[in-house]
Amino acid sequence: MVTLSQALLIALDHHQAGRVAEAEDIYRRILRADPEYADAMQLLGVLAAQTGRLTEAGRRLRQAVALRPDAAGGLSNLAGVEQSGGGPDAALRLYGRALRLMPDLADAHASRAGALRRLGRPQAAREAAGQALALAPDHADALANCAAALLSCGDPRSAERSARHALRLNARSAVAHATLAAALAAQRRWREAATAARDSLALDRDGGEAWEVLGAVLAKLGRFPDSLEAFAAAERLRPGPSLWAARGTALIAMARPAEAAADFDRALADRPQDAGLHWNLGFARLMAGDYRGGWPEFDWRRHDDRAEPPWRRFAQPTWRGEPLDGRTVLLYAEQGVGDTLQFLRYVPMVAARGGRVVLEVQPPLLPLMQGVEGAARVIARSDPLPPFDLECPLMSLPRAFATGLDGVPADTPYLRPDPARVARWRGRLGPRDAVRVGVVWAGNPCFPGDEDRSPGLAGLRALFDVAGCRFYGLQMGAGRGDLAGAILPRSFTDLGPEIADFADTAAIMAHLDLMVSSCTGPAHLAGALGLPLWLALPFSADWRWLTGRDDSPWYPAARLFRQPAPGDWPAVAGRMAAELAALAQRFRPLP
Repeated sequence: MVTLSQALLIALDHHQAGRVAEAEDIYRRILRADPEYADAMQLLGVLAAQTGRLTEAGRRLRQAVALRPDAAGGLSNLAGVEQSGGGPDAALRLYGRALRLMPDLADAHASRAGALRRLGRPQAAREAAGQALALAPDHADALANCAAALLSCGDPRSAERSARHALRLNARSAVAHATLAAALAAQRRWREAATAARDSLALDRDGGEAWEVLGAVLAKLGRFPDSLEAFAAAERLRPGPSLWAARGTALIAMARPAEAAADFDRALADRPQDAGLHWNLGFARLMAGDYRGGWPEFDWRRHDDRAEPPWRRFAQPTWRGEPLDGRTVLLYAEQGVGDTLQFLRYVPMVAARGGRVVLEVQPPLLPLMQGVEGAARVIARSDPLPPFDLECPLMSLPRAFATGLDGVPADTPYLRPDPARVARWRGRLGPRDAVRVGVVWAGNPCFPGDEDRSPGLAGLRALFDVAGCRFYGLQMGAGRGDLAGAILPRSFTDLGPEIADFADTAAIMAHLDLMVSSCTGPAHLAGALGLPLWLALPFSADWRWLTGRDDSPWYPAARLFRQPAPGDWPAVAGRMAAELAALAQRFRPLP
């Protein structure tokens, strides 16, 4: 006659071999013979969890823990069911109990890492995964959870390595594939990320995280209907702030900012102190034209501890627009050169509030800043700060002045080139026998998404065949690499090697009829100088260019040429070339 212990071993053999029906039948027969057989109760609970019956699994495992409260394995298994059911807090408590009973239980350390990550504690998750790996270096689940924690800590390359290590040990780990997909997406390797997400879903169609990553990646690839279908699948399986934040970002890529703002609002209801979410909400509202609702949210960028470089902290209070009454206020650049050039328009408005303005800008802009109206003193970012009473970043000035879409201070020019440099460049540009067009085709490659916003020289090449124009390349930086090997007409002159700084660029612009540029610093310089500007924009452009319009409230002399579909620079260049040809036909040479 078979004893209950022998029957349990037979059942366990079936269970481990994947013969779950046979295993379940024997577990149930054991429990009919002895309802308090804790091992059978626990294993039946584990089997129920593995077959997706979480309610039954939780009931069975709680009974097993009640029968044997000092069994670390039972506590750890119950914690896993709580975690799968969306209860990471309860899971964390149960993992803690299990590890106090058995500190070297690698499975519990590994699974605890996943619970900590779900609770927004990535560093603690990384440490828990590390403890599991110290006990079992080839623990595939620990490696997968370590990868997810590394990703949450902002280290996608290490996350990728850890996820690939996990997959070498267990190629059928849907979680590891999904984490690999997220790590690849964080490195903007969209097609590889899509493949990894699909590999995960091939193993587990109910993987909400994989659907979420796939939705985000498909949006980046311009496959918008497929992206929304993937997000819908993710929402059916795992609704929550992570999903809404990811879909909000995807909706921005689709140029649907009002819908994006609704998703960010939903996510913030669960995570009201998430500075990054507030910042995204501000971006979406500003892009949608809701300036008064957007500026306060946009100001949350200063509270984002994940920003690189870190936001500056001052002991002095932030100026909010109140009368200055003779006090000194420090206005300072915080992001790109283009941002600084755009918001310099507010400097005289600040001075008009009755105070003394110290203006701090990026060093390359300093030669251009002499004589900026309203600034008592202009310094470079690397210079020592003089005494001041209040501080305000330039990009927070629209909030201080309660700027609405219908009240943008748009009087141009508010910058003027150095007359001596203007005179120096006068003869360099040749005769005025054609339309003079300055061209910039690329921004800073370190800017996230620069590959989307920069057409490159090839993207604007069709312009250079328009007769009746002289083209002047003002491109600086990495984008100059596009010139190598490029075949350009005689009407194109590369001025880049002769440009020392933005003051030179401004002086050249004084002799131009038109500036054509991608969304980058020289475009803002042309706008600030009042030079006619044609801006080549991606399908979903930066918030400041709004959506669905070909003009800008910030620069009255600007025209916006948007991609009709993601990546379609030929359409942009074609429209520009047609407009430029018409302009050239109307041109009359100056005497």
